[in-house]
Amino acid sequence: MPVSVLYVDDEVPHLMLAREYLGASGKVTLTCVSSGKEAIDSLRTGQYDVIVSDYLMQDMDGIQLLKYVRANYEGVPFILFTGKGKEEIVISALNSGADYYIRKGSDPVIQFSELEQRILQAHAGHHAKKELAAREQLYHSVLTVQTEIFVDLLPDLTIIRANDSYGAVYGIPATDLIGKKFFHDIDERERAQITDSVKSLTPDNPDVEFERPVTYPNGKKINHLWRIEGVFGSDGSIVSAKVTGKDTSQADIARSVLQESEQKYQQTSPDVPQHIGDFDENVPLNFIIENTKPLGSWYLPELVRELKAQKAYGIASTTGAEGYRAFLIFMKGEPEGGIYIDRSGVLYGDRSVLFLKNSQNFTFYPTEPEIASRFVTGCRIYDKSHLRVPASNPIPEIRSVKKGIGNVIIDIMNNGIPVSGLRVTIKSGGKIVGNDVTSSQGQTTFQLLYGQYTGVIHNESGILRSFTFTVDTPELLQKVDLTSQ
Repeated sequence: MPVSVLYVDDEVPHLMLAREYLGASGKVTLTCVSSGKEAIDSLRTGQYDVIVSDYLMQDMDGIQLLKYVRANYEGVPFILFTGKGKEEIVISALNSGADYYIRKGSDPVIQFSELEQRILQAHAGHHAKKELAAREQLYHSVLTVQTEIFVDLLPDLTIIRANDSYGAVYGIPATDLIGKKFFHDIDERERAQITDSVKSLTPDNPDVEFERPVTYPNGKKINHLWRIEGVFGSDGSIVSAKVTGKDTSQADIARSVLQESEQKYQQTSPDVPQHIGDFDENVPLNFIIENTKPLGSWYLPELVRELKAQKAYGIASTTGAEGYRAFLIFMKGEPEGGIYIDRSGVLYGDRSVLFLKNSQNFTFYPTEPEIASRFVTGCRIYDKSHLRVPASNPIPEIRSVKKGIGNVIIDIMNNGIPVSGLRVTIKSGGKIVGNDVTSSQGQTTFQLLYGQYTGVIHNESGILRSFTFTVDTPELLQKVDLTSQ
């Protein structure tokens, strides 16, 4: 079925050219009007898949028409087709929600061929975006309706209240677990780690998350995401904690369906490039960066910490000597979207942040919330563990060890063969102070203050190995063989 287009231009010659050249392939049908008022009247009486408008018109300009469309017909794709190429006009169009802007040229064959291509892309992208939005709603509804585990406990993990979902883990009434320790059947070392995590909570760092499976009486093993949130007294000391446990298995299924929709949207989206060579003036992401005054530059940990404090919206960008470009899109101070592009292609969302390092310097460009939200669609980050920021308070050190910073290389092997793609989490005093993924050589690097640390190696199936090590020299190579105990 042809794409129905409302074409707005107050110059009759341009309308005649549009009728002659646009839609010759039969993929587009045109309704032409010569003013913004006529366009509004047409929208009230008809339905259109895409709107194309000139900028400079007598009764209202293209931006004013765009704002009317966004206020009353929010999802309809809108293309600004204009001879005016001033930066402030383009930025205003993008900030107001235009899907594309295209400059008119002298060759009608070329310009209308490009316009037809953009119309078809905008139409396909609109439908893919609607499908993606429906999948996102389904994903979040799955998370919402799940039966969560709730436990209130003291700082030493003594349970003072629990719901029936926690009792079901042990097959007994929840009231029978009051007075017992949280996860009373785990080994002392793991319980000590959880206790340390609870006692380390502060009003500035009030919660911690971790994944841990539970085995029900029927033998079924389900992975849960646990969140511990501190309750503090007037002096800032922790007096109790609230624990929630959420079954992530159904969420994983919903997420895989959502990711399929995201991939479909990425194939049609005009907002993100498919290759590093695709950056040109028709890519709004790149254009906004080039025409926005940066707020500042920070290394990755400081970037996440600073923008969280400011609750900022915008795009952070970094470029490497190897030819890659990486983008993080922030909404209300949180890194919600990610794109990583190098010579071999592009990665989105969770996969894009696996290549980010704390040593990378990002420049941040603030945008309106609507612009940030627009870019997040199709590249959303769900697993933010790689972007966790170490607590602002100093990492505890062993008094007998002098102060300093060590460059630590974790070398992971399996029967002497390097293992890539494993996530390595570094903890100190129960707190996570570093996260990274092993390279093709099975290595990952951290900069740590002198002291004692626990390393946890895990993949999608769970924890593979834990190990402890001490940093007391400027350079340290820590080898771990998964086959040894």
